[in-house]
Amino acid sequence: MKHCHNIALLCLLTLFLLPAKAQQWDNYRNNLRDKNVKITSTNLPIVFINVGGTTIQRNSYVLGRMKIIDNGPGQLNYGDTLANPYQGVDYEGFIALKYRGNSSFSNSDKKPYQFQTLKTDLLPDNGGEKQKVDILGMGKDNKWAFIAPWCDKVMFRDLLSFELGRPWMDYVPEGRFCEVILDGTYYGVYVICERVSKGKTRLNLHDPGEDEGDLTGDYHVEIDRNDQPNYTSPNHPWSNANGAQKSNYWVKYQYKDPDSDEFADLPSGTKNALDMEIQKMESAFRSSNFADPDVGYRKYIDPTSFMDYMLSQEISMNIDGYRLSTNLYKYSQTRARNEGLDPRWKMSLWDYNIAWANANYNYGTDTDKWMYQFNERCGDEEQVPFYWYRLMSDPQYVHDLKLRWQDYREGNHSDSRLFATIDSLANVVREGGALVRNQQAWQIIGRSVWPNPYVGQSYDDELNYLKNWIRNRLAFMDKQLLPPPPPRDLEAVTVKPESFTHDVVAEESPARQTTTMTIDANRAFYADTFREMGGFPSDRKITSGNYNLLREGETLTYELAPYDQNNVLFLNGERGFPSVTAEFARPFKTSELFYLCTAGAGTGTMDVQVNYTDGTSDITENTTVRDWSVRNPGDNETSPALGNINRDNDSMSDDAHDRLFDYSVPTDEEKEIESVTFTTKTNAPMISIFAFGRVVVTPTAIDIVVEEQRGELSPIDGIYTIDGRRIETPQRGVNIIRYQNGTSKKIFIK
Repeated sequence: MKHCHNIALLCLLTLFLLPAKAQQWDNYRNNLRDKNVKITSTNLPIVFINVGGTTIQRNSYVLGRMKIIDNGPGQLNYGDTLANPYQGVDYEGFIALKYRGNSSFSNSDKKPYQFQTLKTDLLPDNGGEKQKVDILGMGKDNKWAFIAPWCDKVMFRDLLSFELGRPWMDYVPEGRFCEVILDGTYYGVYVICERVSKGKTRLNLHDPGEDEGDLTGDYHVEIDRNDQPNYTSPNHPWSNANGAQKSNYWVKYQYKDPDSDEFADLPSGTKNALDMEIQKMESAFRSSNFADPDVGYRKYIDPTSFMDYMLSQEISMNIDGYRLSTNLYKYSQTRARNEGLDPRWKMSLWDYNIAWANANYNYGTDTDKWMYQFNERCGDEEQVPFYWYRLMSDPQYVHDLKLRWQDYREGNHSDSRLFATIDSLANVVREGGALVRNQQAWQIIGRSVWPNPYVGQSYDDELNYLKNWIRNRLAFMDKQLLPPPPPRDLEAVTVKPESFTHDVVAEESPARQTTTMTIDANRAFYADTFREMGGFPSDRKITSGNYNLLREGETLTYELAPYDQNNVLFLNGERGFPSVTAEFARPFKTSELFYLCTAGAGTGTMDVQVNYTDGTSDITENTTVRDWSVRNPGDNETSPALGNINRDNDSMSDDAHDRLFDYSVPTDEEKEIESVTFTTKTNAPMISIFAFGRVVVTPTAIDIVVEEQRGELSPIDGIYTIDGRRIETPQRGVNIIRYQNGTSKKIFIK
């Protein structure tokens, strides 16, 4: 860390004497909602960039100067550098700056950048020289990126994927939150980030030809759009696992290291050698003995690296995964032999801003689909390469993938650790006011921007939406990839009688006098005292038959309210019941809340909000409730077939085909639930909610989970947050404990 003294301060002021003109309209300053935001102090590094009003370009670099203020872990950074001249300066110097990104550029007011650090005030195109530097504790390099959270309202979807993938993959980019001031104007919270690239602290690739003339050298390629492909695969994407080709679609590889500009300076035949490495990999997948461990695809790819990439795309439901921003790299045979490396293709991670249920197209919010099957349901020009289907048709790969997911779920992908990571990342942007300043500048929270499927009215709303979606996604992946879990203890939950709003079960004639509401048009249910066939049971108990919801060996018996009083929570927008809340007889903890319901006059859609005693809530959006009149049974029927009665004339249905259904929402088992609120999203359909159940939670006194520990412990040297800031005491989420002997461990505090 460098510190300014008087002479250094004079040099620093000289460095930033470029004219402080505002950026032009096409640099998007006019889209700022508040152009006068100031930083007094912040826990995040402050990045000052000055390009003297030059219009920043997308396809070519402009010269700029950059200074990063960072006073170190646990210390505040101050925006007024004249009033605070002795701050730590992490970097100051010249940079080459341009815009980056595709959809993240075109559909965002806050633009992402990439930059190169320079030795002098000359751009590389003008003979200038790049300079490798260590920025904010990340490894030395000269290629960097500014990720610009825009549609990602929580601002850390990229970092979340990176943090989750880091313990498993050979290389995952590092990133640090920061606040950016460009030509004197505050532009909000960014993530300054390593790029997936060649450097020694990154992919650590050698130039082809360096290793004893080995042309099958170190390579880095990216599957992406058709804007600058260096190689188009002759193997078309598949439309399904049966190998049907989508002959109008192509998979394009862009060459990154070396890139197209470097081939002229490399040994003759280098590009052909790189083409051949891709061809050999794809040909192995195409062969009839593709799964053979010696001559099949395993000869050319590292299966574990591909599994790690796959699990990262699947857990986040990344609609760009596999087909865009997909990085592959490998080392040469010669180098691998000399240095004990693996010469097969490996993968790294990039680009998750519209993952994690943040896309309103291509099924981006679904929790029960696989992303590698994208081609079956989506017709985007960029398709998933065929070999992901081949991998999933290999029983050994699937077996190993399931074991890998089990390791994940026992490690940093466990519920507690994953949500602790989310809380830690959220703490970073909340703690020093960066979240407030970013909102002041852009007013992004509370408005819909491409491609948001959900618009929260607060940062907490956005966090809850993300967490609830993740819980459902984990449940789907666990069911598909893990061994059947042991049965849980389930029980009915009692609702305060006054919570029920209507009576839809007739216990005697005339039905109009013993019910207050219909379930559909003029229909109601009836008790078996009326007629045994199709009647609600006299003991008011219904046992779930939904074995897609329950585990093997589990039994859940709902207890209905008495039929001679209000017995449902009723929702219908047209009739003036848009929302209803069930208050429970006493608060309880659970990991999953079940509810028994049905819809009439069509399929109903509603939001389910679980309310905790601490004042917080979790919301599960757009829950679909099937129509009660079922003649083609599906997967989630709970009750045996029921009958209905006409409230106008007491005539009964000729047969018993009506049904109840049960659904569930994941909940925070560390908190006590006091109520649940249902809000209809459709006017016409009627939704009737009858009863509730829960998973019984066994109390535990364990609050801290130790994830990693290296070496013998010694006196504590310091406690740090996930982004490296020093703190006095551990906080909720991830904490890094460093000891005086150089060892460290992570603890997760719930």
